[in-house]
Formats: sequence, C-alpha cells, structure tokens
Amino acid sequence: MRVLFVSRNFFPKGAVGGAQVSMRLVAEEVQRLGHTVAVLSVDTYAHEGLHPESELQEYRLRLRNLYARGEASGWKKAGWHAVDRFGTLMNVDYSKVLAAFRPDVVNTNVMAGIGPGFWSVSARAGVPIVHTVHDYYMTCIKSSMRKAGKNCTDICGSCRIAARAPVVRPSRGIAEVIYVSEFMKRVHLAAGLFTREAGATIIHGAYRPAEAAAPRRGPVENGRLTIGFFGRISPEKGLDRLIRTLATMPADQWCLRIGGSGDPIYVRAMADLAAGLPVEFLGVQTPDTFYGSVDAVVVSSLWNEPAGRVAYEAGIHGVIPIVAKRGGLPEMIGNGDRGLIFDPDDAESLLGAINQMLSRPGLLARLQDNWLAARPQYDPTTVAQQTIDVYERAIARSRKASVSP
Repeated sequence: MRVLFVSRNFFPKGAVGGAQVSMRLVAEEVQRLGHTVAVLSVDTYAHEGLHPESELQEYRLRLRNLYARGEASGWKKAGWHAVDRFGTLMNVDYSKVLAAFRPDVVNTNVMAGIGPGFWSVSARAGVPIVHTVHDYYMTCIKSSMRKAGKNCTDICGSCRIAARAPVVRPSRGIAEVIYVSEFMKRVHLAAGLFTREAGATIIHGAYRPAEAAAPRRGPVENGRLTIGFFGRISPEKGLDRLIRTLATMPADQWCLRIGGSGDPIYVRAMADLAAGLPVEFLGVQTPDTFYGSVDAVVVSSLWNEPAGRVAYEAGIHGVIPIVAKRGGLPEMIGNGDRGLIFDPDDAESLLGAINQMLSRPGLLARLQDNWLAARPQYDPTTVAQQTIDVYERAIARSRKASVSP
C-alpha cells in the first residue's frame, strides 16, 4: 500500500508533543510494517527527497500564502485565512505530488496551511481520503473554539462563514474519519461535516517510551508529592490556577516541576507567581527524563483539549495523570479508570484529587495496574495496524463507489 500523509508541519524542529509526534510515530511504523510512505507538508521552502531523521520520503512545498510562520497583523492574518480556506494557489502543487507518488490512500492531518483545496484535488484524482481530526480547524477559524478566555459552546456566526462553510463540500469526499476522542467526534458530527456514509474510528494516539518504563511504586521523594506540569506554557493550559491552588497547601507536602516552554513574557509571569514556592522551571525536557522525576502529572487545561498526549504518556510511564474535565482529556484516562479528574473552575476539586494521591496508596496502585494493562493499546505497532485497517476500508469504499451504477 502507498500512503501519503499530509500535514502543515509534519517535521517541526523541537517538537515535544501533540499531533505532529503522533503522526510521525504512525507514519514511521506504517512504513516499518512494509508499506510505502511519503509525507506532504508546507514550509518557507520546497524540498523533495528523503527526510534524514525519519527515512520517510517527503514532498515539502513552499506555502503560497501571505506568510508561513509567526504572528501577523489583523488584516494580514485575515487575508492568510482567506487564502488558506478559499484559495486554490496550492492545487497545482498538490496535483503534481499526487501524480509523482501515486498513493493508494491519503491521510490528512493538521490542515491549517494545507487548506480544504487538497481534499478537492484528491477527490478529483480518485484517491481515497482518510482524515484524522486533531483540532477544530473545520469548526473554528483559530482551530481552538475558544474566544476571550472562554470556550465556545457552539460554532459562532463568523466561524460558520469563515471556517465551516469552505470545508463542508470538500469534506463530503472523505471516505473515513479518525477522531482522537469521542468528544471530537461529537463536535464534528454536530457541525454537519462529512457524510453519513463516512466511517468513524476513535484512535487516541501512539506512544512508546525511548526506554522501557518499569512499574512505579512509591513516591520519587519520600515525605512529599512531586507533581509535574508538562508541555506548552500558555494561558489556556491553566498553569496559573495550578500554582495558586498548590500555594494553599503546606509547602512541605508537595513540589511542582514544570517542563516545557512558551512565550517568555508569560513564562516570566508564571515564575513570578511561583516565587517562594517549591516550584522548578526546567525548560524543555524529554518525556523519559521528565516523567521519571514526578509522581503525578496535572493536565490543568482550561480549553477543551481534543485529546491530550501528556495524560497517556504519563500513565504509560507509571505516573498518575490528574486531568481537567475538559474536552477529550477524561477519555485519555479511561474516564477515571486510569487517573483522576477535576473541575478546573473549582480549586477544591483539584485539591481533593491531590489529597487522594497523598492519602490513598491503594488507589494509586490500582490506577498504575490499570495503566500496565492499557499500555499495549497505545503501542505504535498496534495503532499503526488500526490505522492501516482504516486505510483498507477507505480503499474498499472507493472501489465499491467506482463500480456502482
């Protein structure tokens, strides 16, 4: 089988989590299982050849838009989105890649920068399309469904015009949809996207530690709980609320280790907020190093996370995930079977979860045992095979459609 993975930034430098990591793990594993894989992405420059780190064939296209990276002024940003959603400037490039690689199936992923035009080009070329829904690109112009510090409960009027409208028709050509959570499936089906006939599969993601993670028993440091916060440091991740909540507890009962990066001004504000508390800012960390240094990880997101890699990465390392009741996060821990859930708007809810960590060793052992049992479902080989099964259904659906009277 020849598979073309498509994403805006498939090989980002310094990526430590998120959709790009999941995509790369699956693409590499699909190739290892004997299939021919290539990657189409967009960037500030064009390149065709072997990607040296992954040994995947890549078609890196120069993005034909107002800018490729960074922030821009309001009018320029609006223009970028107009070109991305309604433009056809990239279609000739897309057609050339499809003709050169001749895929049996394409798997689209992060579409901001690629645009719905790729789906139209693929459909006209008769190539079956599988789309993996990692974000809110199809329902929100910012791909976040969050505005003015609040989560959107529905698609607003402007996003119906600017985000949903240009993808409705192209989405009809998608044969199979992979959702990273049931939550994302509900959001997109409620928006009237895809067809009723399109297949729907839930695959949370793939992860394999660089080194085999041994079962964890007992705290990293006797006498207190070592809590971790891992990933992007930004307002919607709720780190400020986590620090303020922990500050109400006796300082000898806990310490907080923060691994990740973000806007320097915001990171500095968080450091000032944590001054005098047992809090360490570690900068960017590898998952194996970070998870080996904490007892629990708090995913304190305020926005509706589509999934949340940190939750299942932590669990696979034997670290207890404590996740906010937001978006697909509870699903990542089996809705409470493999971790603890709290309301990010209620500090007492988070304190209650942390106190369970301190007072119920039997509960922690059960949660860790449940993660030991769940590890295989996140193994890249398992996830790649599940994904290949979806590809085969898409190809079969396409062949059936082509011979229908």
